[in-house]
Amino acid sequence: MTNDFAKDTPEGRAVMEKYGDILPLSRPEPSPKHPRMSLGSRAKIFSPFAALRGFDEELSEESARTRLVPRAGLAEEEQAALSAKLAGLARGQQVTVRYFHADPLCQTDPPLGRYRTVTGTVRGVDWTARVLRLDLEGGHAGPGLEKARGLDVSLDALEAVL
Repeated sequence: MTNDFAKDTPEGRAVMEKYGDILPLSRPEPSPKHPRMSLGSRAKIFSPFAALRGFDEELSEESARTRLVPRAGLAEEEQAALSAKLAGLARGQQVTVRYFHADPLCQTDPPLGRYRTVTGTVRGVDWTARVLRLDLEGGHAGPGLEKARGLDVSLDALEAVL
């Protein structure tokens, strides 16, 4: 290894004065008693660690809380159009719905939460309980038996049927 390029600078001359006697030497070979560490093991030394347990989860929960939005109401025309779409739904029909899911930890008026959009198969509309029952896609499929995940969406929280 030559350091000719470093000799021309003041820093290079200072390094050559201090370490000039060992710079031309080759790197010593490790002893069999203490072999070199593998790159994977060296990487583990410098990998990040969680100094505070649960801190990452707490941050993600807090950031999720800051993204909460108030519920926007529907106009009368929009409510009428939504009711007409709900009345026209048939069992087994594939639909995509958007609804407001209020955050149970945030008790404010108006409620804060998130708008969610899901796609599923209609199981039915229960007008007395005011619930739209859906079987969601991506349900659990066991050996010879398929289980669909169910979701009940309150008609009061429903924003759109797409």
